[in-house]
Amino acid sequence: MADYSPEDLRRLDALGRIIDAYDARTPIPQAQPWDVLGDQPTRAAMDDLRGRVRELEGAGHLAVDWRLSGGWIAHPTAQGRDAWTALEAARGNVRARRRRMRDEYLVWVVDQDDAGASPTSDAFLATGATYLGMSYTQEDLEQTGKWLHEGRFIKGPMASQRPDPLRPSPTAKGRWIVEEGRSVNEPTNGETAGGSTYNNHFHAPANVAQNSHDVHQTINIGWQDQARELVDEISRRLDDVESEQARTELAATVAELRAEVDGQARPHAVRGIVTKLGLAITTAMAGELGSELTQHAFQLLGALPA
Repeated sequence: MADYSPEDLRRLDALGRIIDAYDARTPIPQAQPWDVLGDQPTRAAMDDLRGRVRELEGAGHLAVDWRLSGGWIAHPTAQGRDAWTALEAARGNVRARRRRMRDEYLVWVVDQDDAGASPTSDAFLATGATYLGMSYTQEDLEQTGKWLHEGRFIKGPMASQRPDPLRPSPTAKGRWIVEEGRSVNEPTNGETAGGSTYNNHFHAPANVAQNSHDVHQTINIGWQDQARELVDEISRRLDDVESEQARTELAATVAELRAEVDGQARPHAVRGIVTKLGLAITTAMAGELGSELTQHAFQLLGALPA
């Protein structure tokens, strides 16, 4: 997405109105103040538009004939038309718009939850949130809520006529994303745009071919084994947690995960515990250690069956 400041958007919106007025004039295309503002504009509106016109002229977007009275006649340049077309194309990029909305909507849901509120999803549109100065649509809202719900970033009661939760609230995973300042659009489970990085931990004798050619090895590790490994890894490092309360809460969550994995081993239950565990790690262990263990937790989430 092009980088438009709020001032850029206000200036280009004025350009768009001028272009529309210019193209609507026949037989001699031109744009004058009343073509843009109507027959009885206020003095403040006239002054503001005049300032925008001067800025657009300076940027090469308009050719302007100035009158001694302060009036003007404007003609959009090819450069100006290209600038307006680029903004319209950016605003019309549904995929980019909804990618941006996912993060904004999730932050709003977390903020509402922190405030103890329980608003309907439609209340988000009432905040006046925009994408490149253009208001989000109802369809944007419903599809964004659906995407976040399917990705387990938000939860809430559903209705048959809507694909998104009607009263959204954040899951532990969604809250963790917001509190870490991350985007829901980032690769997960340690993935990057160029590939994946895997950290292998062995607690038993194993032969691994390193720096060898024409050697193929397959190591199958079930998600239960990954979960037990995570439990053991965190348990070994609990003494590094300075806060007694955080250490106690983290130990209780680890014990809950161990009991589930060694008991019924239900993937949906493990998913909920591990998501909660990722948030607990972030709270209890700051710095590199916490980031490493949190990454392992979310790698486990990616390995769980649907």
